[in-house]
Amino acid sequence: MAYQGLDTTILPCFTPDTLELDEAGIRHDMRMLLPQGFFAVTLVSGGEAGTTREEDKRFVEWCVDEARGKVGVTLNLRYYTLEDNIGMARYAEAVGCHSVMISYPTNFRPRSEEEIYEFTKAICDATRLGVILFPSVKNDFPAPYRVSARTLARIADLDNVIAMKIGVLEWTWFDECFRLFGERLLISYPFDDAWPTMIRKYGMQWSGAAPWHNCQTATNPRSVRLFDLIRAGRMDEANELYWKMDPLRKAILSIALPSAQMGMYNFEQWKHCDALLGLTGGELRLPKLTLFGWQRAQLRQAMIASGLQPVA
Repeated sequence: MAYQGLDTTILPCFTPDTLELDEAGIRHDMRMLLPQGFFAVTLVSGGEAGTTREEDKRFVEWCVDEARGKVGVTLNLRYYTLEDNIGMARYAEAVGCHSVMISYPTNFRPRSEEEIYEFTKAICDATRLGVILFPSVKNDFPAPYRVSARTLARIADLDNVIAMKIGVLEWTWFDECFRLFGERLLISYPFDDAWPTMIRKYGMQWSGAAPWHNCQTATNPRSVRLFDLIRAGRMDEANELYWKMDPLRKAILSIALPSAQMGMYNFEQWKHCDALLGLTGGELRLPKLTLFGWQRAQLRQAMIASGLQPVA
């Protein structure tokens, strides 16, 4: 599957009373995402949203079934042991995912970059799926900027490593990444403020995984359109659309960035935006961050100010 365009995300859904995994809600959300112009959907899994491995297996099965090959499905690997990550990579391959993304678990504390390389290589060697790397500010590693560009260049030489999501907001680091291995790995920056630079200077051809569907609808797939306009060099149109979307962008980032800097995503924010746009929304399991009433109102108002009409 071509890595061109936007890769969005999907959170697990839970029943409101018992917080059991909600198959109907997950399938509904996947169906809502299919016509929005994304080339892939990445599952929030690996325990980040409070699911077990067995629940993640059902989650990925339902998403692959609903996708029916219309979009790629990526399983995020962030399980606590190397064996679990290898097992889930093999499971993802068996049920029909098109790729896996390696997000290092919180209990992985490498003492050298060689340990990072060997951990990553072991997962890559266990599957024929394409592998997306995700070095992140959430990783408390001794390496420069969590994983150095030189170690990532070694990993990029592995046969099935095809892409990397930038999770470290350090321009010198990702300039080095593009310089050292950008010609053989598809590197993605997951924020639209730098798309003009990333696309026009570095040749970036995809962006994600990020909840782009929180900023658009199937009838107004404007995040996808913004990316395509910049790729086509139609910058006047792109800038007009960018500033039209800016109230919602600012509201989302004002909530998302403080928690992300502490190593957590505010999935309550994602779920609330989902609900406003007709996806399932609903309750999440602990541990989770709180989304206060004034923040919910802020997101609704920003959505309207940016030109979207909430349905809930």
